[in-house]
Amino acid sequence: MTVKSGYSPLTRSGFGAELDGLDLARLDEAMVDEAMDVFHEAGGLIVIRDQGHIEPADLLEFVTGFGTPEGNEKYDPGFLVPGYPDVLRIGNTKENGRYTSLFIQADPPPLLWHMDDSFRHPQPVGSCLFCLRTPPEGGETGFAGMTAAYEGLPEDVKERIASIRTVHSYNHLNELLRKKNPHRPPLGEALLAQFPPIVRPLVARHPETGRKSLYLPLCHIESVEGLEKAEGEALLKGLQEHATGAAYTYMHRWRPGDLVVWDNRCTLHAPTPFDDSRHERLMYRLTFGGRQIAGF
Repeated sequence: MTVKSGYSPLTRSGFGAELDGLDLARLDEAMVDEAMDVFHEAGGLIVIRDQGHIEPADLLEFVTGFGTPEGNEKYDPGFLVPGYPDVLRIGNTKENGRYTSLFIQADPPPLLWHMDDSFRHPQPVGSCLFCLRTPPEGGETGFAGMTAAYEGLPEDVKERIASIRTVHSYNHLNELLRKKNPHRPPLGEALLAQFPPIVRPLVARHPETGRKSLYLPLCHIESVEGLEKAEGEALLKGLQEHATGAAYTYMHRWRPGDLVVWDNRCTLHAPTPFDDSRHERLMYRLTFGGRQIAGF
């Protein structure tokens, strides 16, 4: 990756970039265009720090440059930022004993690497998290660059997987989560009908950059077309071990005022737990839509 002035890479493979010296309260078109250029050049991950002074409107305006914000109709309206229904509060904040943010406590390792909602079409093409409060330890978020990981594969592996397709399933994910949380209910008939299994390429071409990447949210993948179960699982496991190696991953340690934007089409992410009985965490999240991956 060619690093532009004011930007620095986050991994030795070039995946991810930290943008320096930006003030999102003073947005202009050139700033958004430059951030978008680096976003794509860095494989779909940018980090912007020291934005604790911005308002939700500034955040929304910036993210709208990346894609169209998705609604949050499926969430409790009490979890949304008043006046900004596109902005979802995530964390463990409470008022009068009731959560005021969507609380999703991560499981301990192994990390649950995933791309959001690959089992539906159209899927969100990207998301962002903006940190307001964070615990002194724990609660980091991992990111893995699937474009750099694909480009780092041996040529014979690229040839082997070039035309492979995989079956993504919401039910498969839910049953996987139920193994760790038996109190989680099975999917009802309505959700099974709404989200039937969907077939996607294992190697996807990005609609903006044209670069190929691994499309590998392993926890969503029910099977590999044309391969026996054991062979398919071994293939995917080996690819994920490669793709989440040190060269292609970045673990973000949050500070208030941090903004991270990632491309759901070519980036895996994974949460880590924190002690929610002692510490408070609060994030704003926006999810946005746009052009879908090629090959689907």
